[in-house]
Amino acid sequence: MGNHPIDTKTDFISLFGKNLSNLPKRVLYCSNLKRLTIKHNRIQNLPTQLKKLRNLIFLDYSQNYLTSTPTNLWELTSLKTLYLNINYLKTLDKRLSSLTNLESLNIRKNNINTLPKCFSAFKFLKQLDLGNNIIKKLPPLICSLENLTTLLLDQNRLRELPKDFNKLKNLNKLVLSQNDFVELPNAPFQNLTKLKTLEMNGCQLFEIGDGVSNLIDLVTLSLRSNRISLVSEKISNLTKLETLDLTDNLLTELPNGLENLQCLQIFKISKNTFSQFPTAIFKLTNLTEILAWKSGLKTLTHNKKNLNCKKVNKKEKNRKRIGKEKEKEKKGNQKQKKGNRKQKNGKSEEEKNATKDGKEIDLEETKLGENRKEIDLEENNKETKLEENKEETKLEETKEDEQMITIEKEKEKEKQTICNLPLEQVNFFELGNNKLTKLPNELFAKLKNLSKLSIQDNLITRLPDSIYEIPYLWTISVVNNPIKEISTKVQQLQNTVEINFQSTALKAIPIELYMCKNLTKLNLCNNKLQTLPHGISKLRKLTNLNLSLNKFETFPLEILKMEELNNLGLSGNKLMAIPDTITKHLSNLNELDVSNNEIYFFPKYIFQYGMIKKLYFSNNNIAEIPHEFFTNISEKNFSLLYIDLSHNKLTTFDTNWKNITLRELDISHNNIEKITDEAFGEKSKDLETFKVSHNNAFIDLPILSELPYLKVLHLEGNELSENFISLLNNSPNSITSKNNKSKDGNNNNNNKNGNKKKKKSNNNKSNDNKKKSNKIKKLFNNYTKFQLLKDFILDPKIPLNYKIGRHLYADQKFCPRFNIGYSEMQGLRMDQEDSIAIHPKIGENIHYFAVFDGHGGSEAANYAADKLGGLLFKKMIEKLTSERKLEIESLSKTKVITIFHQVFKEFNATLKKLSKDFAGSTAVIVLIIKDKLYSINLGDSRAIAIDGNGKGTPITFDHKPTNRDEYFRIKRLRGIVTNNGRINGGLAVSRAFGDRDFQPWVSVEPTIECYDISKNDMRYLVLACDGVWDVLSNQQVADIVMKNQNQKISKIALNIRNSAYALDSADNISVIVVDLIPNNNNNEIKKKEDSKENIEKKRKQAHQLLTQFSQYSLELDNRMESGNMDVNKIDVENVSLNNKKKSTGNRNEINLENKN
Repeated sequence: MGNHPIDTKTDFISLFGKNLSNLPKRVLYCSNLKRLTIKHNRIQNLPTQLKKLRNLIFLDYSQNYLTSTPTNLWELTSLKTLYLNINYLKTLDKRLSSLTNLESLNIRKNNINTLPKCFSAFKFLKQLDLGNNIIKKLPPLICSLENLTTLLLDQNRLRELPKDFNKLKNLNKLVLSQNDFVELPNAPFQNLTKLKTLEMNGCQLFEIGDGVSNLIDLVTLSLRSNRISLVSEKISNLTKLETLDLTDNLLTELPNGLENLQCLQIFKISKNTFSQFPTAIFKLTNLTEILAWKSGLKTLTHNKKNLNCKKVNKKEKNRKRIGKEKEKEKKGNQKQKKGNRKQKNGKSEEEKNATKDGKEIDLEETKLGENRKEIDLEENNKETKLEENKEETKLEETKEDEQMITIEKEKEKEKQTICNLPLEQVNFFELGNNKLTKLPNELFAKLKNLSKLSIQDNLITRLPDSIYEIPYLWTISVVNNPIKEISTKVQQLQNTVEINFQSTALKAIPIELYMCKNLTKLNLCNNKLQTLPHGISKLRKLTNLNLSLNKFETFPLEILKMEELNNLGLSGNKLMAIPDTITKHLSNLNELDVSNNEIYFFPKYIFQYGMIKKLYFSNNNIAEIPHEFFTNISEKNFSLLYIDLSHNKLTTFDTNWKNITLRELDISHNNIEKITDEAFGEKSKDLETFKVSHNNAFIDLPILSELPYLKVLHLEGNELSENFISLLNNSPNSITSKNNKSKDGNNNNNNKNGNKKKKKSNNNKSNDNKKKSNKIKKLFNNYTKFQLLKDFILDPKIPLNYKIGRHLYADQKFCPRFNIGYSEMQGLRMDQEDSIAIHPKIGENIHYFAVFDGHGGSEAANYAADKLGGLLFKKMIEKLTSERKLEIESLSKTKVITIFHQVFKEFNATLKKLSKDFAGSTAVIVLIIKDKLYSINLGDSRAIAIDGNGKGTPITFDHKPTNRDEYFRIKRLRGIVTNNGRINGGLAVSRAFGDRDFQPWVSVEPTIECYDISKNDMRYLVLACDGVWDVLSNQQVADIVMKNQNQKISKIALNIRNSAYALDSADNISVIVVDLIPNNNNNEIKKKEDSKENIEKKRKQAHQLLTQFSQYSLELDNRMESGNMDVNKIDVENVSLNNKKKSTGNRNEINLENKN
C-alpha cells in the first residue's frame, strides 16, 4: 500500500480490486472510519485488532473467495451494513450473533443451503439478500425477523414458504423469482398488508390462484416467464396495483374482474397466445403503457361468442317449421291407418260371443257408431293441434324477432364499446410482432395522450385516420407492414419527432408531410420511392433521413435545403452522381452512405465544407479520386474517421492520400496497380484499419511497421515486395518466422525433430505404414505452418502473397470447387469485435468457414479465428494416427462430432486463462469434408442454406436466453434471465466461448448438424453474425443472394452487409457467402462490367447531372445571399435527366420483401 497512503483521519476507505491478501495494518489506526470497502480481493481473514474500528458501520467484503466466515468479523459490533456476497460460503459462524445492530445483510451468490441460527439475533434487520444460493427450505426462524422490509430469495430452490411467514408484517418487497414454486403461496401471504412488490418471475406457476386476493395492498406484481394459463377472477381484489407483468406465459384470455384494477398504469402481456385483445384492458382508466408484443393478436376488437351468430332468415325458418308440421301429420295418418287395419283383421271377444248368440247385425251397427265417434274425435283433435301449432309458430317467430333485435343491439353496443373506452392516459402502446391486419379507428381516437406507438411486423395495410389526430404522438414505428400510402392527414402530427416507415410498400409520400415541423428522424428505407415532394425541404429540424433501398435515379435536390441534417442514407438506389458541394449546404452532415449505387464521380469539394466523419461509397463505378478532394480540406475537418471505397474501379493510390487524417480506409476490391510508402505521411499515424485486399497490386509498405495505432491490415490478393515480406517475417506476428509455434504450443523445429524420431522408430515397419506416416506428417506440417493473426491451414501451392490475414484469397484458381466471398464492417459500434476465418482448401476435399462475434472486446473472437481451426485439425490428425488411417474423409460422422465437442471444451479452457473476465465470442462454423457438411453453432450467429429455388433454410440453431429450453437450463444452474432477455441482465447469448463472469450459465456445448451435399439441394451458404440477422430474415438474405447471383460472389456478400447497415443494424456486420455450385460466370460478368460503350454513356449522363446540380447549387446560394429565404420556390424539376430507361449495367436492385 506504499503507493496508496491511507489517511488515518478519514471516515471512508476503498480498497476495491487491489489484489490484497491481507488488510493493511494502517487501516486499524483509522479510528474515525465508518465505511470500508475491500471488495474484489483475496482477503481470507481479518486482523485480531479489529475491535479498534469501533465506529465502522459499513463493510463491503464481497468477492474475496471466502469459504468460511472471516475470523474476528463478529468483533465489529457497530456494523449496520455487511456485504458478503459473491463468495463460497456454505454457512455463517454463529458468533455473528454479536452483530445485533445489523440492518442490511447481503450474502447473495454463495453456497448457503439454510439459514444459520445466528439470524435470530438480527432483530433490527431490514434488508436481507439471500439470492442465488441453494436454499431448498426456509427455516421458521426467518419469521422472527419482524422488521424486515426487503427480502430477496430469488435463484434458490424453494417450493414453499413457512406457515408463519405472514408474521413479517413490515415486509415491503419480496422477490421469489427463479425458484421451484408451482403455485402462489396462500396462507403465507395473509396479513402482509405492507407488501408493495412481489416478483415471481421464472418459476413454474401454472395459474394465478385465489391466494392472490390476500395481497390487497400490492403495487407491483411481476409473474413473467412462467407457464400461467389461468388467472383467478379474485385478482380484482388488488385494487392498488399499478404494474402487472404477465409477459411470456401461456395466457389465451384474461378474467373480467381485471377491469376493477383502476390504479393499473403499466400492463405487460407480451409473448402470450391471445388471438384477440382482452376487452378488460380497455376499461382500465389509468393505463399509461400497454405492451402486447408478439402475442398472436389478430384483432384489437373483441367479438363475443353470441355476436358471431349469423342473421336469421325468417322465410327459411318458416319453411322448415311447415315441413316439420307436415311430417308430423303424415306420421299421425300412418298411425291411424295401422289402427284401422288392426280393427278390420282382428276380432274381439265381444264379436265372437255375438256370433254365437246370433246377434252379429246388432254388433256391427254398434261398431259403426263407435267408429264414427272416434273419427269425429280425431278430426276435432286435428283442428285443435293445428291451432296450437299456429300459436307456437307465432310465439317462436316473435322470440326470433326479439333475439334478432337483441343481437343487433349488442352489435351496436360492440361498436360503441371502443368509443366509450377510458384510454386517455395511455402513452405507450406496443403491438409489434403480431398478426394484426387492421387497427380500429375508434380505438385510437381515444388515445389522446399516446406518445409512442409501435406496430412493426404485422399485416396492416392502412393506418386509421385517428392515429394522425393524436396530438402528442412523438414516435411512430410501422416497420414491416404492407402499407402502400401515408394519409394526407399526416400534416396533423405537429409534435411528432420520429416516423419510421421502413420496409413497407410506399411508392410516394404526400407533400403534407412537410407540415410535421418538429420531425427530426424520418426512415423511409426499403420502399419503392422514386422522388420526394418539393415541400419536404421545410422539415428544417430533420437530422436523420434514410432513403436507402428505394428507386431514386437522381439525387433528390430538396435534401440540400435540410440544413440540420446529420445522417443521410441513400444506398441501394440507382444514383449516378451526387452534388460536389453537398456539404456546403449540409454543413452539419456527419455521415453519408451512398453505397450500392452507380456513381461515377467522387464529390470534389466534400471536404471543403462541414465536418463530415464517415463516407460510404462502396460498390460504385468511381475510377479516380479528384485532385480537388485532397486540396480543399476544411481546417475544421481534421479527424475524418472512415472512408469506404471498396468495390469500385480505382486504379491509383497516390501521394495525395498523405494529406488526410484517417482512422479507417477501405480500398479493397479495386484495380489499384501499386501501393507504396509515398502515399503515407505524418497525418497517416492515426490509421487503425487499412484494407487493400484483392487489388492484384504491387505492395511495398515498410512504413506500416511505424504506424503506432494500426490494428487491422488486410493485404490478401496482392503481390508483396520482397522487402515487405522480409519485414513481415521478422515482425512479432510473423507468418514464417523461424521461431513460429504450432497450434499445440510447440516450436515448429521441435516438430521436425519429433518427426525425425518417428521416422527412426518406424524403420522396421512395412512400406505401407511408412507411406501413411509420411503423408500424415506432411499434412500435419501444412496445418501448423502459420502463427497468430495468420493462416494456419494452407495448400502449399498457394503463393505466400495470398496468405496474409485470416481470410485466404478466395480465388477459384486456388479453390476450384467453390466460390467464396466475404464482407465486414464495424458499423455503429465503437469497436470491431467480429472476426472471420476462411480456409477454402485444406488438402483436396476439406473446407473451413467461420464467423466469430465477440463481445466485451475483440480478444476472444480474434483468438478463436486464429487458433480454433488449428486445434480442430490437430485433433483430427491425432485421431487418424491412433486409428492408422490416411484420410480425414475416412473419419465417421460420430467421430467428427465428438472431436468438435472435445475441441470446444479444450479451447474454452485455454481462452478463459488468457482473456478478460467479461470477454467472449459466439461461433458459427461450416466444415465441409468431401460431401459431408457439418454446421456448428455456439450463440446467435447463424448459417443458412439456399436451394436452387431461392428458399433460405437455417442449418444452425440460435442459442438465446429467451429460448424456453435455454431459459430452464440457465435456471437449473441458478442463473437468471432478466426482463431484457439477458443472463443476469448482462449477456444476450446463452452459449459462447469465454465469459468467465457468466459461468456456469453460459454453455460451451455446440449444436452440430450434418448434411449430405450430394443429396440435399444446396446452392449457396451464408454465414453471418447477428448484426445481419437482427434486421434481415433468412428469406430476405436468400432473396439478396438470388437477385445478385450474376455478380461476383464478393459483391453478393457486400450487398448483404450494406443492406443490413441501411436497415439500421446497430452491431458489427460480418458475412461469408459460399457458392457450392459455381457456374464460372466471372468472364461474362467482367464483359458486362467492362463494356466501354455502356460505361461512356453513363459517364456522360452522370456528368450532365453534375452540371445541373451545380446550377441548382448556385441558384440556391444566390437566393441565400440576396436575402430571399424562400428557397423552396427553386424549381428542381429541370434538374433531372430523361433516363427513365433501366440501367444496362450488371447491378440488380435490392428490393427486400417484408418479413411477413
